[in-house]
Amino acid sequence: QPSRPNVVLFGERGAGKSSLINMLVGHDVSSPSNPDLAPFASRGYAVDVGGREVVVWDSVGLQKGEHHDTLSEGATRNLQGLIQNIHSGLNLLLFCVNAARVSEALGINYDAFYSIIGGKKVPIVLIVTGLEDKDPMEGWWKENEAEFKRHGLTFDGHACITTTRGKPLRDGPGHRHDEQYEQSKLAVKELIK
Repeated sequence: QPSRPNVVLFGERGAGKSSLINMLVGHDVSSPSNPDLAPFASRGYAVDVGGREVVVWDSVGLQKGEHHDTLSEGATRNLQGLIQNIHSGLNLLLFCVNAARVSEALGINYDAFYSIIGGKKVPIVLIVTGLEDKDPMEGWWKENEAEFKRHGLTFDGHACITTTRGKPLRDGPGHRHDEQYEQSKLAVKELIK
């Protein structure tokens, strides 16, 4: 066990990875991917998880290849660059998907990280974002779990969350989704722990 465990966050563009990083860190440190950056360009962020610091590596959004059944050539070539940044080993994979954008590429992305990078030895968990209007948010997993299993996608845990506070309230301080946001932050940190 390294003194600072390494967690790699991955998923397609638009899955909510940057918003998730900002939520975990507690302020804006990450912005959505620049499409001109190399796939799997990454940066590590220190996150306090139950009094222990972990490094969450935010990878650039995944891209599909020409045939849509593989990762792009550039993404495949740069996978090793991501892992080279992690000198003390990989402890957890966070697969981030947006509930409204679940796509055929899920299996490709899952295989790229769980099989190729993690060698099927590193625990992998699923984070489903975009559920601020779902009550309860966990209901999404109950409705969709069978579809993941049908495609052979298994996880060591999951969290159904929101990464937005929503619009400010008109009649007082705060934002529309503050409660769900705080619950989401706790759920993800507990999942990482």
